[in-house]
Amino acid sequence: MKNSIKLYPFYDDNGKSLDYVHVSEHFTLGEFKNACFHLPTENIVNVPIPLDLLYAMDYLRKTLGKPIIINSHFRTLAYEKQKGRSGRSQHVLGKAVDLRGEGLVELLATAVKEKNEVYKKLREFGVNAIGLYYNFVHIDVRPAKILGGLYYWDDRGKKKKRDDDAVIDWSLWGVVGISLLVILKIFSYVKKNRK
Repeated sequence: MKNSIKLYPFYDDNGKSLDYVHVSEHFTLGEFKNACFHLPTENIVNVPIPLDLLYAMDYLRKTLGKPIIINSHFRTLAYEKQKGRSGRSQHVLGKAVDLRGEGLVELLATAVKEKNEVYKKLREFGVNAIGLYYNFVHIDVRPAKILGGLYYWDDRGKKKKRDDDAVIDWSLWGVVGISLLVILKIFSYVKKNRK
């Protein structure tokens, strides 16, 4: 079940909106639909939602005991580019949500700081990135860092623009680069000693 993504259609076969359909215990398809961003020329008729992300969201809602609102979920690449963003966001893959709710930022700040039960449960659900902002949080189910670490940033009170939810883990590229160099050295050595 880990990393399973379900594609939810916005409309039934007769073109009727499915906004009222619950995709989880606490969230409807309409809430996700309203949190999708695309250009007017793009015809978006469904949305990808990772099941692990839904489980994490429901867990946060139960733990918080108050409503949680989805600010942003799926954003198309064209939309991101038009906004001047890199297009490498987990939102483009449908693997991220930005959420707001009374006490939610504090709940996640404490979870990360203390590595408490909330933190452990979110990690079990596959949440590998948590970003804190003044009035909302970002969570996503991207692949974990090489050694299983959490992508984490805290932008509360900061005004600068960030693109921390990038798909690329640059530490991985360092490992790949070193591995390629070692392979090339071995290949060169073998070729040299064959003659």
